[in-house]
Amino acid sequence: MVRLALEARADKLDSQAGREGQAGARETVSQFIDRHIMLLLFLPAFLVLFLVTVVPFLTALWFSFTGYNLAKPNSDTFVGLETYQIVLSDPATRNALFNTFYLVAACVATETVLGVGLALLLARQFRGVRVVRSLFLVPLMTTPVVVALTWRMLYNTRFGYVNYFLGLLGLPTQDWLGDPALAMWALVVADIWVATPFVATIVLAGLLSLPEEPFEAAVVDGASALQTFWRITLPMLRPVLALAIMFRAVDAFVKFESILIMTGGGPGEVTTTLNFLAFNTGFYFLRLADAAVMSVVMVFLMLTIAFASIRWLGAGRV
Repeated sequence: MVRLALEARADKLDSQAGREGQAGARETVSQFIDRHIMLLLFLPAFLVLFLVTVVPFLTALWFSFTGYNLAKPNSDTFVGLETYQIVLSDPATRNALFNTFYLVAACVATETVLGVGLALLLARQFRGVRVVRSLFLVPLMTTPVVVALTWRMLYNTRFGYVNYFLGLLGLPTQDWLGDPALAMWALVVADIWVATPFVATIVLAGLLSLPEEPFEAAVVDGASALQTFWRITLPMLRPVLALAIMFRAVDAFVKFESILIMTGGGPGEVTTTLNFLAFNTGFYFLRLADAAVMSVVMVFLMLTIAFASIRWLGAGRV
């Protein structure tokens, strides 16, 4: 009897110890979740972004060090920097790089100036200002394909409204998308229409958040409107402008839809940017290694633009 009682007590103690261990384990898991709840909530989004951004980039980076060509079996062998040397010495690549920088510079410079001007106008209080501000968001809500198709119709040589109004004014009509001297600027104008409101919206938000004290002091000191803008408004808007310029430069750098729909990279190669050349090289000529080199170069150029903007932004805060 004594032995049975001792065995029953031992079983009871073992069972109690097991329940305490399970409770401790549950408490440990609960504490881990509480401590890392933000990380666990962020993890799914991070995995999705990793799969759709980092993995393709690493794949392209590997292809750029090979001679991979879909038309040639067993061509994905490691060749080092040979593909970089071939692609970067190609006149077509240099022309595409020039066109890319030309497009980015023209778009960003024009949109920044016009965006700041529109923001200064919209910052004033007048009847219907809220309606006008809302209408300026319409281009931002239009898909790039629709914008490109619309402007292609507007630029149509025979039936486009641009040439129609030129004819009403007695001016000669132009082949906007077929003339090598006009095709790039036709793309720039279309981009200005859709992107200037974006810059204006960001700058307007910055203007409305500026403190009033410096401007009141400038009025007391007798500063003119131009002096106030140049010495007070513009320096205080430097962080906002850096952000807007960075976004617009990166977006213009990867412009694709309007080029494909409006000009197809032509006439000739006048509007062929590095992004469009990489697309043609990879999907039409099947030279994936060459296209990967162009893509990697584009990524590093865009990172350079981003870091330069961030550095300028940081310098403005000192």
